[in-house]
Amino acid sequence: MGASSSVQGAVCTTSLEAEALLRYPPARWSGWGCSLSWLGKALGCCREAECWADLLFSTRDVPVSVLWPNWAGPYMPPAVPGLGLSIARYNIGGCGRPEEQSGHPYGGSKVRGWFALIEGFQPVPGGEFDWTRDEGQRNFLHLAIERGVDQVELFANAPMWWMSSSGSSFGGSLAQADEFANYLGEVASQARSGWGVPVRSVAPFNEPSADWWMFPHDQEGCKIDLAQQARVIARLRDELDQRGLVDVAIAASDENRPDHAIKTWQELGRAEVAGGPSGSYARHHGFRSALRRLATVAGVPLCVSEHGNGDISGVTLAQVILEDLHFLQPASWCYWQPVEHHSTWGMVQVDFGDSPSSEPRPSSLPHPKYFVFAHFTRFLRRGMIMLHCTEPWAAACFAPEENSLAAVLTNPNSTQSRLRLRLPAFVPKGRGGAERRRVQAVLTEPLRQRLFVPCEVEVQEAAGSLEILVEVPPKAICSVLLSNVSLIAGKSSVQDGTSMDSPGAAQAGKLRKHSHDAESGVTVQMISGMARAASEGAAHERWLGQADMQTVKCWSRWEHE
Repeated sequence: MGASSSVQGAVCTTSLEAEALLRYPPARWSGWGCSLSWLGKALGCCREAECWADLLFSTRDVPVSVLWPNWAGPYMPPAVPGLGLSIARYNIGGCGRPEEQSGHPYGGSKVRGWFALIEGFQPVPGGEFDWTRDEGQRNFLHLAIERGVDQVELFANAPMWWMSSSGSSFGGSLAQADEFANYLGEVASQARSGWGVPVRSVAPFNEPSADWWMFPHDQEGCKIDLAQQARVIARLRDELDQRGLVDVAIAASDENRPDHAIKTWQELGRAEVAGGPSGSYARHHGFRSALRRLATVAGVPLCVSEHGNGDISGVTLAQVILEDLHFLQPASWCYWQPVEHHSTWGMVQVDFGDSPSSEPRPSSLPHPKYFVFAHFTRFLRRGMIMLHCTEPWAAACFAPEENSLAAVLTNPNSTQSRLRLRLPAFVPKGRGGAERRRVQAVLTEPLRQRLFVPCEVEVQEAAGSLEILVEVPPKAICSVLLSNVSLIAGKSSVQDGTSMDSPGAAQAGKLRKHSHDAESGVTVQMISGMARAASEGAAHERWLGQADMQTVKCWSRWEHE
């Protein structure tokens, strides 16, 4: 698989090829999500709360005239497609009310706005819990659940203000670890039994190793060293179990970067605690792969709990998601805040106003980044079986129950590209002979503001299997859903967890042909050939001073076969 270029007249077209292979063991996609936090507080009690919830947590088309009336008109799109997110992260706050806190109540003049003051439920030391607080975010959480969200993670950016060394949840370090664990356990119990929330996990820390959580900060945060993290995790496990929440997982530690997550994981592993979330703010392929290997050995699923960036085009977002799916292989992926107050980190920019009584006012129509995200969330759906794409410009899933296959393809180049995605394990269901057909797809071209427009892709049979071909403009993204697709006869079912064979690259294919068959399995000859390829690849890497891509691809094929 690789790339080539051709010049036809004034148009330069690059050809890119990749394969979508079966993975073993099979991995079902857990879904896409976001954090509620500030947007939940700001939108949860507004007049159009239901429509905002539709936008994020349903696949309905939301009329532009409802949420963006100033932009409605005959020359504007009539509606915006909903994202259909299935995971919601609820922010357990640490703020008390001004009269309840001593000293500096929050972060002073640095605070982002009223919406960043997330109320906690135990406002004073040793006091009673007040479950009427944080009304806006709780309301928005219930709206999300009504629209099908069935995976909720409770996460804390900071402990209650009085558990922090600074006397504030806006920076400082953790001073009362046991009280913090008790607090989180009580909130989780109330959410499950009192509010009817499908709590899946509790994430007690947010970027705990970062060195920027100094008071006063502009948002809630807390520095928590590794010894304290280990203590909180152990105590929180006890608190959850005592309340009958043995099925609720502890997701720890939610670091900002994969390399930080690796270091924390290794240290916490020595304390016999482990977890699986990671932020996605550092795009280092080696660290992503190393973190994935740690998780695989530990038998713990990874999830990307948070990502955000200020590129409104969505080009960066698409690249980050695809690289995460390729190198990190998470079970789920969450954006930070799809709706933000005057920030390009948001996919939709909104003015939340000066107080809770203000009605949110959109600053513009959704950015192209919103539609790029929709390419993933509306096509790669929860419960589908993830495939491994050999190049990080493609992602694909298979739904065996529906005999359908979805793919998301991006053109990373600055010129138009012809993308070819081979599907060596799949054929049309009930096929007759070789055929070529065109199927409907969706295209977004961020740089030209062509957003979620219908297009056609070519699907054909080649060498006994399917492949998708499509011309994609520069930095654009295309999503396609193929129906009536099935595994090639003789392939093991991806549903029963048995071994799955798939055609290999030239070198791997020759090796299998001469070394083993379905009955003999892996042989000494095959291992010898793999070792020889690894040795040659290592020599090439020493000579070149960088990774030998032919060897990398060859080993990638073996790994996913």
